[in-house]
Amino acid sequence: MHTQEEKQLKQLLTGQATGQAADRREVLEQRKLQAQAIVQAEGGIAVLSDFVHATAYIYAGSFGRTVGIEGNLVVAGSAFEDDIFGCILPEDLVERHVMELRYYRLMQSVPIGERKDYHGACPVRFRLADGSVAHVLHRTCYLESLPNGSVWLGLCLYTPCGQAGGQPCIVNHATGRAVNAADCGQCPPLLSPREAEVLALLARGCSSKQVARQLCIATNTVYRHRQNILAALQVSNTA
Repeated sequence: MHTQEEKQLKQLLTGQATGQAADRREVLEQRKLQAQAIVQAEGGIAVLSDFVHATAYIYAGSFGRTVGIEGNLVVAGSAFEDDIFGCILPEDLVERHVMELRYYRLMQSVPIGERKDYHGACPVRFRLADGSVAHVLHRTCYLESLPNGSVWLGLCLYTPCGQAGGQPCIVNHATGRAVNAADCGQCPPLLSPREAEVLALLARGCSSKQVARQLCIATNTVYRHRQNILAALQVSNTA
């Protein structure tokens, strides 16, 4: 299932990098080795996304094999890890996409040379084949950008962490601090906590009446939240 924020992020990233580009094969190979080394050290999953060529290089450690990724390297015909998205609980997938949208928008306001100083992080839960749940830390960062500011290579990491904890955030490596709305006006929270709850239920296929019953609020209130979500995510419908 593709949520609206996931579709928006795909449109932003895959639609931004066009035109002729110099040969970047050597840089790509270096970044592929880096992703592989991280997986060997952490045992998780690394996804190196080439947004120019709409390709993802997926490296899986022992945890990757647990969720059904066979082999050390899988080359996907998309810059996004759709198979991995299917393992994440729907409400957590919404949080992951919202965090990455905030990260993307922040990076548009950061000088190209400073983008590597930031990463986004979001705890998510994976549903395993036996029905159990594994707690995983998702991290994303943009490794390479084109001279025009378009993102070329992004890296997503999924590392098992054993227990729940933490909130979605964006971290500045240079300061060691999380970026928040007070520190960065260009990166406001997209949704209120209640709107995020509504969106998570909508992503699971609930109707407005079902959302209202689960959250113990009026149906008209749900409609108002839906309109606010559309405006915040800059989309035209909740299909």
